[in-house]
Amino acid sequence: MITPLCRGLLAALLSLGALPAAAQVYDVRTSTVNVDKRERPALKVQVEGPAKEAREFWQQFLKDSYNIKLRAGGVLGLGGNKDVLLAKQTPVSSVSGKLLDLYTNVVAPTDSTAELQVFAAFDNGTTWLDPDKTPSEFAALRTMVQNFAKDYRPYHYKKEVEAAEKQLADAEKEKVRLDKEIKSLAADTVSNLAKMQQLREQNVQHAAKIKDDQQKLTQNAAETERRKVLVQRRRDRLSALDRK
Repeated sequence: MITPLCRGLLAALLSLGALPAAAQVYDVRTSTVNVDKRERPALKVQVEGPAKEAREFWQQFLKDSYNIKLRAGGVLGLGGNKDVLLAKQTPVSSVSGKLLDLYTNVVAPTDSTAELQVFAAFDNGTTWLDPDKTPSEFAALRTMVQNFAKDYRPYHYKKEVEAAEKQLADAEKEKVRLDKEIKSLAADTVSNLAKMQQLREQNVQHAAKIKDDQQKLTQNAAETERRKVLVQRRRDRLSALDRK
């Protein structure tokens, strides 16, 4: 059952989706990447969330929407980055009738955003998709990236809501645990205080008994000395009789 606090938190998170994002976030822009020491046209889009999440969603998006499977493969000019995703000589009919080499690099400009860099070539890598030289193919590739950004945004907020729900559930569970622990400790404290009072009373009784016993011990010591003298006297009398 969702508590009022939970509903308020979810509403706040969901409302983020209605807020205008920063100009660069979710806006696909034309840019370049350095491949084999040359600048190649690329499409870049920044999205909210960690790079790992954006990378995984992009792979799933291409698989579900275009039947494209990306694999990791290093690309020269990108620092030998083995995490660059590549679909080599793959059909992408919505972009071109030719087989494409589709590349994707995902970086993290900030701790809270990821940037998807998408670029492609056909004719076995001799012709790179370019907004001027291959405008229709480049525009189709842009549409693909735009669709990704459009689908990713609600996915990301759903993940945010799920994470917030889990945090809230954990917090509520911790509250229950703490309440239970506080009640248990309070009960133990009452019990301990009662025991302490009982022990204090016993200590008072013990102190009185010790005082009484000490007085008796003093009396016993005096009586013991008196009896020692009496025993010695009687021994002396007995010895005197034995000598007669």
